[in-house]
Amino acid sequence: MRPPGVRQRVQEVGRHELALVESRPQWRLRVRLTTLIDVCARLYFDDHPVSVVLKRYRQVDALLAEPGQARTGTDFEARCLRCVERLRPVIGAMAVRPVEEVPFDEQGAVAADVVSIPPQVVLGQAGPGSQFDLLCWNQANSVAEGVQRPYRAARAIAAEGFHEPVDVFGLIEPMTELTERYEDRPQERPATAAEIVRVLDEYRAAAPWPVR
Repeated sequence: MRPPGVRQRVQEVGRHELALVESRPQWRLRVRLTTLIDVCARLYFDDHPVSVVLKRYRQVDALLAEPGQARTGTDFEARCLRCVERLRPVIGAMAVRPVEEVPFDEQGAVAADVVSIPPQVVLGQAGPGSQFDLLCWNQANSVAEGVQRPYRAARAIAAEGFHEPVDVFGLIEPMTELTERYEDRPQERPATAAEIVRVLDEYRAAAPWPVR
């Protein structure tokens, strides 16, 4: 049984963690890139409409040429940026339009490509279960590169437990437990964040991606 006030704690922690992520303007491109890959993966689970992907793509595209945006130079980052370019012929022109002006049938026509291209580019393979794999890989590497907060990554992974995906590496259970501990025990948050990082680092070491 969790202590009373769960909803308020979750909201407060969520706002605080988001503010920390947004407090570093030089990392806006990478933060938005993490979000773009995330929403592409979640589209498979119908967590949101294609219009959400279009909005996130537009944000990333606008930051690509902005001076001062930090880069890590990693293979993971390069693959995520390559994903943006691979998606450009599919949704680039659509993303510059106000989303309310993009008919639902046009959005629906690109959904399959939006779902399949990111895992193929970032993981090196696409197929059954690859969207959840992409979601986890994206969050874990974003944490490792200092782009994402451990709590936000853990919550993103834990949230997909609702859909009961094939969880080969068993991440949903520990991420759920650690997310709730982070929310319920403020005094233990530094230690809990460190534990999230440890679990995600072990996952990155064990996972076979990217397939070359």
